[in-house]
Amino acid sequence: MQDASDVTRKLWALCGVLRNEGVTYHEYLNELTYLLFLKLAHELDMESRIPQDCRWAQLSESGADALLAQYNRMLETLGTADDEIVATIFADSKTGISSGESLRQLVQGIDDIDWYRARQNGLGDVYEGLIQKNAQESRYGAGQYFTPRPVVEALVHVTAPTEDDMVYDPAAGTGGFLVAAGLGTKSSNSASPQLVGVELVRDVQRMALMNLLLHGLEGKILLGDALHQDASATGYSVCLTNPPFGAKGSLTVEQNERLQFPTSNKQLAFLQHVYQNLAENGRAAIVVPDNVLFEGGTAATVRSELLNNYRVHTILSLPTGIFYATGVKTSVLFFCADGPTEETWFYDLRSGQSSFGKRRQLLAADLSDFVSLYGADARGRSPRKETPRFKRLTRKGLSGNGDRLDFGFMKTSEGSVGSSSIADLFDDTRRLREELDSAMSGVSEIEKILTRHFQDREGEALGK
Repeated sequence: MQDASDVTRKLWALCGVLRNEGVTYHEYLNELTYLLFLKLAHELDMESRIPQDCRWAQLSESGADALLAQYNRMLETLGTADDEIVATIFADSKTGISSGESLRQLVQGIDDIDWYRARQNGLGDVYEGLIQKNAQESRYGAGQYFTPRPVVEALVHVTAPTEDDMVYDPAAGTGGFLVAAGLGTKSSNSASPQLVGVELVRDVQRMALMNLLLHGLEGKILLGDALHQDASATGYSVCLTNPPFGAKGSLTVEQNERLQFPTSNKQLAFLQHVYQNLAENGRAAIVVPDNVLFEGGTAATVRSELLNNYRVHTILSLPTGIFYATGVKTSVLFFCADGPTEETWFYDLRSGQSSFGKRRQLLAADLSDFVSLYGADARGRSPRKETPRFKRLTRKGLSGNGDRLDFGFMKTSEGSVGSSSIADLFDDTRRLREELDSAMSGVSEIEKILTRHFQDREGEALGK
């Protein structure tokens, strides 16, 4: 039986056709999204949502000569379809494919997959596998900070959204958190929570909508910048997000007007946006780079505001190398809008760990101890015991350290897990290796482009 990963590999192999058309890694998934939506709508009996003359049969039964013109007409029509989700997925859509024969190869390759068997394993997993593959290959593209599935599932598991919740992700990306939240409630035979996300990039917004749809979920993925939106009047009961790690100086005057504390740091802006949008008793888990936890200035002010008015009950220090970028150190802040902080528990998943990356990916098992120690209470109120990795600090203790929330100042030579100096050296060597691998990969791509260019030039010269 074909499993989801096998189908994903077959679909990704078709990207060779797109590469020959000059389509970049960043555009691969977008092109496949258009075609896969039409094919999977056919497989899932959802074609009633699609105009009659824009269905998969119109592509699979067309000859190569007329296929490209037919496809372009379909994209234009689908962008104005009556179905809101279909129209949003295909809004402003256009193909980078210029050859009818290349399009024919793609359509035939998709048709050749055993979709009946693939359905048994979940078509949503196929598409999510493509998203992950795209993130791995285009390390500095749209998937630069793709959140690994084990992290997403662990955060959703401990915050435990229910059908009564409204789940919000202001940096929705391809919808990973929203999909996991929706599937988590459906697995217990209950309805999905309300799912709301905001995504800045149209191509990524359409991927998120498709990701939801193929998992049997529907939600709102708004196109725009969450930091340009006023705080919700009612708030969201659950917020799960991994905002982009943007550069300083990237916020506008209008964005800062909506923040409690103006800043040039995008991560601090998103952190404020999250707590300002939490409903009373709402709970949040947000991935932040570690500098948010220890820097002075506005960062210290934001942390003090968070500690004084929200209950920051848990901080998870993540290993480096789990995101598809250079070695950014990150942590997860868990907090609730139900009173001030009295104590904070720190879980160190970083010290003494082997290097994570393409060769050693983070698995659900790596987070199982944290999930167990977090406890069953979604708001972090379960009874807890300290372990070598799990430490408690009172609000007074945090104040004595300048309201720092990084785990580093709590480590002692007696109580640390592993050797912090060795771990730091390990991080540095891993980061250097991955940067070198990335540079070599870039050089290889340039060499391929130049080789094709010279071959084309030689072919033109011979033809004269």
